[in-house]
Amino acid sequence: MSQQSIKQHLLTLLDDYRDFNSSPISVQPIPTAVEFSKQVSKGYPCIYQAYEVTKDQHGNTSVSTDPSLLESPAFTWTKQDLLNLVKDKVEVAVTPNGRADDLAQIEGHEEPVFLAPATIEMTMSELLDHLESSPPSSTDPTNKDSPPVYYLQSQNSNLTTSTALAPIKRHIPANFPFAEPVLSTPEAINIWIGDSRSITSTHRDPYENLYLVLKGSKTFTLYPPIDEITLPTTSVRTGKYTFNTSSSSFTTPTLDDDPTNKIPWISIDPLQPREDITSQHPLYKHSSPRIITVSEGQILYLPSGWYHHVQQECGTWPDGDGAPCIAVNYWYDMDYDGEKYVMRQLLARLVQDLRAEEDVTLA
Repeated sequence: MSQQSIKQHLLTLLDDYRDFNSSPISVQPIPTAVEFSKQVSKGYPCIYQAYEVTKDQHGNTSVSTDPSLLESPAFTWTKQDLLNLVKDKVEVAVTPNGRADDLAQIEGHEEPVFLAPATIEMTMSELLDHLESSPPSSTDPTNKDSPPVYYLQSQNSNLTTSTALAPIKRHIPANFPFAEPVLSTPEAINIWIGDSRSITSTHRDPYENLYLVLKGSKTFTLYPPIDEITLPTTSVRTGKYTFNTSSSSFTTPTLDDDPTNKIPWISIDPLQPREDITSQHPLYKHSSPRIITVSEGQILYLPSGWYHHVQQECGTWPDGDGAPCIAVNYWYDMDYDGEKYVMRQLLARLVQDLRAEEDVTLA
Protein backbone atom coordinates (compact mmCIF):
# COMPACT_ATOMS: atom_id res chain seq x y z
CA MET A 1 0.00 0.00 0.00
CA SER A 2 1.40 3.40 -0.97
CA GLN A 3 2.01 6.19 1.51
CA GLN A 4 -0.50 8.33 -0.36
CA SER A 5 -3.10 5.60 0.08
CA ILE A 6 -2.35 5.35 3.81
CA LYS A 7 -2.78 9.10 4.12
CA GLN A 8 -6.17 8.93 2.45
CA HIS A 9 -7.30 6.13 4.77
CA LEU A 10 -6.28 8.22 7.79
CA LEU A 11 -8.24 11.21 6.48
CA THR A 12 -11.26 8.95 5.95
CA LEU A 13 -10.82 7.79 9.53
CA LEU A 14 -11.12 11.43 10.63
CA ASP A 15 -14.39 11.79 8.72
CA ASP A 16 -15.73 8.57 10.20
CA TYR A 17 -14.85 9.70 13.71
CA ARG A 18 -16.62 13.04 13.27
CA ASP A 19 -19.71 11.30 11.90
CA PHE A 20 -20.05 9.25 15.07
CA ASN A 21 -18.77 11.84 17.58
CA SER A 22 -20.41 15.13 16.70
CA SER A 23 -22.32 15.72 19.94
CA PRO A 24 -21.41 18.93 21.81
CA ILE A 25 -19.40 18.85 25.02
CA SER A 26 -22.18 19.76 27.41
CA VAL A 27 -22.51 20.58 31.10
CA GLN A 28 -24.10 17.71 32.99
CA PRO A 29 -24.94 16.92 36.62
CA ILE A 30 -22.48 14.92 38.68
CA PRO A 31 -22.74 11.37 37.30
CA THR A 32 -23.09 8.04 39.01
CA ALA A 33 -20.14 5.69 38.77
CA VAL A 34 -21.96 3.72 36.06
CA GLU A 35 -22.65 6.87 34.03
CA PHE A 36 -19.06 8.00 34.37
CA SER A 37 -17.81 4.55 33.39
CA LYS A 38 -19.72 4.88 30.12
CA GLN A 39 -18.18 8.32 29.53
CA VAL A 40 -14.68 6.94 30.09
CA SER A 41 -15.41 4.01 27.80
CA LYS A 42 -16.41 6.46 25.03
CA GLY A 43 -13.26 8.49 25.64
CA TYR A 44 -15.17 11.73 25.07
CA PRO A 45 -14.86 14.91 27.16
CA CYS A 46 -17.64 16.13 29.42
CA ILE A 47 -18.20 18.97 31.89
CA TYR A 48 -19.80 18.23 35.26
CA GLN A 49 -21.38 20.82 37.54
CA ALA A 50 -19.78 20.11 40.91
CA TYR A 51 -21.11 23.06 42.89
CA GLU A 52 -22.56 26.56 42.64
CA VAL A 53 -21.83 29.53 44.89
CA THR A 54 -24.61 32.05 45.51
CA LYS A 55 -25.08 35.12 47.66
CA ASP A 56 -28.23 36.27 49.40
CA GLN A 57 -29.42 39.88 49.68
CA HIS A 58 -27.22 40.38 52.72
CA GLY A 59 -24.09 39.22 50.92
CA ASN A 60 -23.90 35.87 52.72
CA THR A 61 -22.33 33.12 50.65
CA SER A 62 -23.80 29.65 50.34
CA VAL A 63 -22.80 26.58 48.35
CA SER A 64 -25.10 24.11 46.67
CA THR A 65 -23.42 20.88 45.65
CA ASP A 66 -24.42 17.44 44.51
CA PRO A 67 -25.41 15.19 47.46
CA SER A 68 -22.73 12.72 46.42
CA LEU A 69 -20.04 15.36 47.00
CA LEU A 70 -19.07 16.75 50.36
CA GLU A 71 -18.80 20.52 50.50
CA SER A 72 -15.12 21.44 50.63
CA PRO A 73 -13.65 24.62 52.16
CA ALA A 74 -11.95 25.42 48.84
CA PHE A 75 -15.37 25.97 47.26
CA THR A 76 -15.67 29.25 49.18
CA TRP A 77 -12.02 30.18 49.68
CA THR A 78 -11.17 33.75 50.59
CA LYS A 79 -7.75 35.18 49.92
CA GLN A 80 -6.98 35.00 53.63
CA ASP A 81 -7.97 31.32 53.72
CA LEU A 82 -5.33 30.55 51.13
CA LEU A 83 -2.71 32.67 52.90
CA ASN A 84 -3.46 30.93 56.20
CA LEU A 85 -2.99 27.53 54.59
CA VAL A 86 0.27 28.16 52.74
CA LYS A 87 2.86 29.64 55.09
CA ASP A 88 6.12 28.54 53.47
CA LYS A 89 7.57 29.53 50.12
CA VAL A 90 6.38 27.70 47.02
CA GLU A 91 7.97 27.05 43.64
CA VAL A 92 6.62 29.38 40.96
CA ALA A 93 7.25 29.38 37.20
CA VAL A 94 8.37 32.67 35.61
CA THR A 95 8.30 33.58 31.92
CA PRO A 96 8.46 36.85 29.99
CA ASN A 97 5.23 36.16 28.11
CA GLY A 98 3.13 33.61 30.02
CA ARG A 99 4.07 30.78 27.67
CA ALA A 100 5.87 28.19 29.75
CA ASP A 101 6.76 24.85 28.16
CA ASP A 102 6.31 26.24 24.67
CA LEU A 103 8.22 26.96 21.48
CA ALA A 104 10.08 30.28 21.27
CA GLN A 105 12.40 32.02 18.86
CA ILE A 106 15.81 32.81 20.34
CA GLU A 107 18.14 35.35 18.85
CA GLY A 108 20.88 33.59 16.90
CA HIS A 109 18.81 30.45 16.28
CA GLU A 110 16.86 29.95 13.09
CA GLU A 111 14.71 27.15 14.45
CA PRO A 112 12.36 27.47 17.45
CA VAL A 113 13.42 26.10 20.81
CA PHE A 114 11.25 24.45 23.48
CA LEU A 115 11.71 26.53 26.62
CA ALA A 116 10.75 25.48 30.12
CA PRO A 117 10.06 28.31 32.57
CA ALA A 118 12.52 29.69 35.04
CA THR A 119 11.53 28.81 38.59
CA ILE A 120 11.82 30.81 41.78
CA GLU A 121 10.53 30.49 45.31
CA MET A 122 8.16 33.03 46.82
CA THR A 123 5.49 33.21 49.48
CA MET A 124 1.84 32.80 48.56
CA SER A 125 1.31 36.42 49.59
CA GLU A 126 3.98 37.58 47.12
CA LEU A 127 2.51 35.44 44.35
CA LEU A 128 -1.02 36.77 44.87
CA ASP A 129 0.28 40.35 44.98
CA HIS A 130 2.01 39.84 41.61
CA LEU A 131 -1.08 38.29 40.07
CA GLU A 132 -3.42 40.99 41.38
CA SER A 133 -1.22 43.74 39.95
CA SER A 134 -0.71 42.07 36.56
CA PRO A 135 -1.76 43.89 33.38
CA PRO A 136 -4.63 42.54 31.26
CA SER A 137 -4.03 39.62 28.94
CA SER A 138 -4.23 41.95 25.95
CA THR A 139 -0.81 43.36 26.89
CA ASP A 140 1.69 42.77 24.08
CA PRO A 141 3.77 39.73 25.20
CA THR A 142 6.65 40.85 22.98
CA ASN A 143 7.03 44.09 24.92
CA LYS A 144 10.29 43.73 26.83
CA ASP A 145 9.06 46.21 29.43
CA SER A 146 6.09 44.03 30.37
CA PRO A 147 6.38 42.60 33.88
CA PRO A 148 7.26 38.91 34.31
CA VAL A 149 4.44 36.40 34.29
CA TYR A 150 4.22 34.23 37.41
CA TYR A 151 2.35 30.92 37.47
CA LEU A 152 2.18 28.25 40.12
CA GLN A 153 2.14 25.33 37.69
CA SER A 154 4.46 22.59 38.87
CA GLN A 155 3.12 19.30 37.55
CA ASN A 156 4.80 16.86 39.92
CA SER A 157 1.68 16.20 42.00
CA ASN A 158 2.52 19.35 43.94
CA LEU A 159 -0.24 18.84 46.49
CA THR A 160 1.37 15.56 47.58
CA THR A 161 5.05 16.32 47.02
CA SER A 162 5.30 19.93 48.21
CA THR A 163 5.43 20.38 51.97
CA ALA A 164 4.34 24.00 51.61
CA LEU A 165 1.25 23.14 49.56
CA ALA A 166 0.30 19.99 51.48
CA PRO A 167 -2.17 21.80 53.83
CA ILE A 168 -4.37 22.55 50.82
CA LYS A 169 -5.22 18.85 50.52
CA ARG A 170 -7.60 18.98 53.45
CA HIS A 171 -9.56 21.79 51.76
CA ILE A 172 -10.25 19.98 48.47
CA PRO A 173 -11.92 16.68 47.60
CA ALA A 174 -9.46 13.81 48.00
CA ASN A 175 -11.20 12.06 45.11
CA PHE A 176 -14.64 11.99 43.53
CA PRO A 177 -17.20 9.32 44.44
CA PHE A 178 -18.15 8.74 40.81
CA ALA A 179 -14.48 8.39 39.74
CA GLU A 180 -13.01 6.13 42.41
CA PRO A 181 -14.82 2.91 41.36
CA VAL A 182 -13.88 3.59 37.73
CA LEU A 183 -10.39 5.11 37.81
CA SER A 184 -9.25 4.19 41.34
CA THR A 185 -7.15 6.78 43.21
CA PRO A 186 -5.36 9.69 41.52
CA GLU A 187 -1.75 9.20 40.48
CA ALA A 188 -1.18 12.94 40.94
CA ILE A 189 -3.03 16.02 42.20
CA ASN A 190 -1.87 19.47 41.11
CA ILE A 191 -2.99 22.99 41.95
CA TRP A 192 -2.65 25.78 39.38
CA ILE A 193 -2.69 29.48 40.33
CA GLY A 194 -2.13 32.16 37.69
CA ASP A 195 -3.57 35.07 35.75
CA SER A 196 -4.97 35.54 32.26
CA ARG A 197 -1.54 35.99 30.68
CA SER A 198 -0.54 32.37 31.28
CA ILE A 199 -1.27 30.07 28.33
CA THR A 200 -0.62 26.35 28.02
CA SER A 201 0.56 25.23 24.58
CA THR A 202 -1.05 22.35 22.71
CA HIS A 203 -0.02 18.97 24.08
CA ARG A 204 -1.49 15.72 25.41
CA ASP A 205 -1.06 13.64 28.55
CA PRO A 206 -1.17 9.88 29.17
CA TYR A 207 -3.65 10.36 32.02
CA GLU A 208 -7.37 10.45 32.57
CA ASN A 209 -7.90 13.99 33.85
CA LEU A 210 -10.55 15.52 36.11
CA TYR A 211 -10.01 19.28 36.14
CA LEU A 212 -11.84 21.24 38.87
CA VAL A 213 -11.98 25.04 38.53
CA LEU A 214 -12.18 26.86 41.88
CA LYS A 215 -11.81 30.50 40.76
CA GLY A 216 -12.15 32.11 37.35
CA SER A 217 -12.44 29.99 34.22
CA LYS A 218 -10.37 27.88 31.82
CA THR A 219 -10.94 27.80 28.08
CA PHE A 220 -9.76 24.60 26.42
CA THR A 221 -9.18 24.01 22.73
CA LEU A 222 -9.48 20.24 22.42
CA TYR A 223 -8.49 17.86 19.64
CA PRO A 224 -9.32 14.13 19.76
CA PRO A 225 -6.41 11.68 19.51
CA ILE A 226 -7.56 10.80 16.00
CA ASP A 227 -6.53 14.34 14.91
CA GLU A 228 -2.84 13.51 15.27
CA ILE A 229 -2.25 13.62 11.52
CA THR A 230 -3.56 17.21 11.38
CA LEU A 231 -1.30 18.59 14.13
CA PRO A 232 2.21 19.23 12.80
CA THR A 233 5.13 18.57 15.10
CA THR A 234 8.64 19.94 15.00
CA SER A 235 11.77 18.31 16.41
CA VAL A 236 13.33 21.00 18.58
CA ARG A 237 16.14 21.64 21.02
CA THR A 238 15.20 22.21 24.63
CA GLY A 239 16.21 24.89 27.08
CA LYS A 240 15.05 27.03 29.96
CA TYR A 241 14.34 30.67 30.63
CA THR A 242 16.87 32.38 32.90
CA PHE A 243 15.55 34.93 35.38
CA ASN A 244 17.51 37.44 37.45
CA THR A 245 15.58 37.92 40.67
CA SER A 246 17.56 41.01 41.67
CA SER A 247 16.55 42.95 38.55
CA SER A 248 13.33 41.01 37.84
CA SER A 249 14.54 40.58 34.27
CA PHE A 250 15.34 37.75 31.88
CA THR A 251 18.75 36.99 30.44
CA THR A 252 19.62 34.75 27.49
CA PRO A 253 17.86 31.38 27.89
CA THR A 254 20.01 28.39 28.75
CA LEU A 255 19.97 25.62 26.13
CA ASP A 256 20.62 21.99 26.90
CA ASP A 257 24.22 20.97 26.25
CA ASP A 258 23.53 18.33 23.59
CA PRO A 259 22.21 20.00 20.40
CA THR A 260 21.15 16.61 19.04
CA ASN A 261 18.89 15.93 22.03
CA LYS A 262 15.61 17.08 20.54
CA ILE A 263 11.95 16.49 21.37
CA PRO A 264 8.87 16.57 19.11
CA TRP A 265 6.47 19.42 19.91
CA ILE A 266 3.30 20.62 18.21
CA SER A 267 4.21 23.69 16.22
CA ILE A 268 0.84 25.39 15.76
CA ASP A 269 -0.93 27.93 17.95
CA PRO A 270 -4.73 27.53 17.72
CA LEU A 271 -5.15 31.19 18.72
CA GLN A 272 -3.87 32.14 15.27
CA PRO A 273 -6.42 32.44 12.43
CA ARG A 274 -7.25 29.01 11.07
CA GLU A 275 -6.53 30.07 7.50
CA ASP A 276 -3.04 31.24 8.51
CA ILE A 277 -2.27 27.89 10.10
CA THR A 278 -3.66 25.97 7.13
CA SER A 279 -1.60 27.98 4.67
CA GLN A 280 1.56 26.62 6.35
CA HIS A 281 0.18 23.21 7.38
CA PRO A 282 -2.46 22.09 4.86
CA LEU A 283 -3.58 19.03 6.84
CA TYR A 284 -4.75 21.29 9.66
CA LYS A 285 -7.88 22.02 7.63
CA HIS A 286 -9.00 18.47 8.49
CA SER A 287 -8.73 19.06 12.25
CA SER A 288 -11.84 19.35 14.40
CA PRO A 289 -11.04 21.48 17.47
CA ARG A 290 -13.67 21.75 20.17
CA ILE A 291 -13.53 24.97 22.20
CA ILE A 292 -15.11 24.90 25.65
CA THR A 293 -14.99 27.06 28.77
CA VAL A 294 -14.95 25.46 32.22
CA SER A 295 -16.23 27.88 34.86
CA GLU A 296 -15.93 28.04 38.63
CA GLY A 297 -17.55 25.02 40.24
CA GLN A 298 -17.26 22.83 37.16
CA ILE A 299 -15.16 19.72 36.46
CA LEU A 300 -13.85 18.88 33.02
CA TYR A 301 -13.38 15.22 32.26
CA LEU A 302 -10.51 15.20 29.77
CA PRO A 303 -9.81 11.69 28.47
CA SER A 304 -6.24 10.48 28.13
CA GLY A 305 -4.62 11.24 24.80
CA TRP A 306 -6.74 14.28 23.95
CA TYR A 307 -4.69 17.24 22.79
CA HIS A 308 -5.44 20.45 24.64
CA HIS A 309 -4.48 24.11 24.60
CA VAL A 310 -5.53 26.18 27.63
CA GLN A 311 -6.27 29.84 28.28
CA GLN A 312 -7.62 31.22 31.53
CA GLU A 313 -9.44 34.17 33.03
CA CYS A 314 -9.24 35.45 36.59
CA GLY A 315 -12.12 35.25 39.05
CA THR A 316 -13.25 36.95 42.23
CA TRP A 317 -12.99 36.27 45.93
CA PRO A 318 -16.24 36.13 47.94
CA ASP A 319 -15.78 39.78 48.98
CA GLY A 320 -15.82 40.82 45.32
CA ASP A 321 -12.11 41.56 45.00
CA GLY A 322 -10.24 40.15 42.03
CA ALA A 323 -8.82 36.66 42.45
CA PRO A 324 -6.42 34.70 40.24
CA CYS A 325 -7.55 31.70 38.27
CA ILE A 326 -7.27 28.68 40.59
CA ALA A 327 -7.82 25.07 39.56
CA VAL A 328 -6.99 21.59 40.80
CA ASN A 329 -6.54 18.66 38.47
CA TYR A 330 -6.57 14.96 39.29
CA TRP A 331 -4.53 12.66 37.05
CA TYR A 332 -5.46 8.97 36.91
CA ASP A 333 -3.38 6.37 35.12
CA MET A 334 -4.88 5.44 31.76
CA ASP A 335 -6.04 1.92 31.04
CA TYR A 336 -3.57 0.11 28.78
CA ASP A 337 -5.72 -3.00 28.47
CA GLY A 338 -7.90 -3.61 25.44
CA GLU A 339 -7.40 -2.12 22.00
CA LYS A 340 -7.59 1.66 22.62
CA TYR A 341 -3.94 2.22 23.55
CA VAL A 342 -2.42 -0.10 20.94
CA MET A 343 -4.60 1.38 18.21
CA ARG A 344 -3.39 4.86 19.12
CA GLN A 345 0.17 3.59 18.93
CA LEU A 346 -0.52 2.22 15.46
CA LEU A 347 -1.99 5.58 14.44
CA ALA A 348 1.11 7.38 15.75
CA ARG A 349 3.44 5.08 13.76
CA LEU A 350 1.48 5.61 10.56
CA VAL A 351 1.53 9.37 11.01
CA GLN A 352 5.25 9.31 11.76
CA ASP A 353 5.94 7.29 8.63
CA LEU A 354 3.91 9.72 6.51
CA ARG A 355 5.79 12.71 7.87
CA ALA A 356 9.06 11.00 7.06
CA GLU A 357 8.06 10.68 3.41
CA GLU A 358 8.88 14.02 1.83
CA ASP A 359 7.25 13.09 -1.49
CA VAL A 360 3.80 12.63 0.10
CA THR A 361 1.57 15.66 -0.30
CA LEU A 362 0.22 16.38 3.18
CA ALA A 363 -2.90 18.26 2.15
